[in-house]
Amino acid sequence: MKRTATLVLCAALALIPATVSANFVETELGARAMGMGGAFVAVADDVTALHWNPAGLATLEQIQVFGMRTSVYGVDGVSEDAAIAGYGNGTHGAAAGWMRTGAEDLYNEDTLIAGYGFNGCFVEGLAAGVALKRFSIDAPGYEYYNDPAFSGDGDAAFAADLGVLYRRGSWSAGGVLRNLGEPELQLLDTTAPDDIDPVYAEMRIGGSYLFRGVMLMSAEWRVPREAPAYYDEKSSINIGTEVWFYDAFALRAGMNRDRITAGVGIKSKNLLVDVALLSERRIGSLYRLSAMFVW
Repeated sequence: MKRTATLVLCAALALIPATVSANFVETELGARAMGMGGAFVAVADDVTALHWNPAGLATLEQIQVFGMRTSVYGVDGVSEDAAIAGYGNGTHGAAAGWMRTGAEDLYNEDTLIAGYGFNGCFVEGLAAGVALKRFSIDAPGYEYYNDPAFSGDGDAAFAADLGVLYRRGSWSAGGVLRNLGEPELQLLDTTAPDDIDPVYAEMRIGGSYLFRGVMLMSAEWRVPREAPAYYDEKSSINIGTEVWFYDAFALRAGMNRDRITAGVGIKSKNLLVDVALLSERRIGSLYRLSAMFVW
């Protein structure tokens, strides 16, 4: 299977034209959020807020260390990985981390990200945050074709996210502007400026409600400036729910565009382990495992 996947990916790299459309907008973080359909912009209550809504970092009260591994549609050697660490005092919080989507020894998309969030932004319960990101792409597998236009060092560019989050009782509402600056990356030096697809900016607005302290329901509206052609609509509504049993075991379900998601979580005093799947009608299922340590 790995040999077949490698041959397929090598063939895809051989067909790379002057442009490469990176997948940074599609990549998401954490099995918990994935199990809830990715409707997390108004939840953002742990260190993964660095990705979803940096304003949520203001709620951190301890040291949190997070790691993730994803099996991408069952293809050997293709994965999504991440590692993040953060700390907060309940009013201010900061975090930094790394994310990668790639095919082993063939193609990689890396994101280095650091963010800060703080409470008390003019209105009680309102938090704001910012995250700075460095995107980079590299295709070592493409060197096989000895294309003189290929840059062996890949390419890199910067972007920023701005977020707000308001909490009042069991309700919360949040919004984030992602990928401000719309960075452009390319692998071939011969790419014409008008042909480079940027990492498109996106707006996300959402809300959540915690029912009786055990059932969390969330929804969000996503509006990217552009969306992949295989989606029927540019904007989307994502919904999700999470139910905790005895504050130790959780069940999750959601809808991410037209894709069904589900997940489970197990929690102890210092450790949270989550597993989730996303069912993609076009090519199969994506499975994700993540863990978070809290001190």
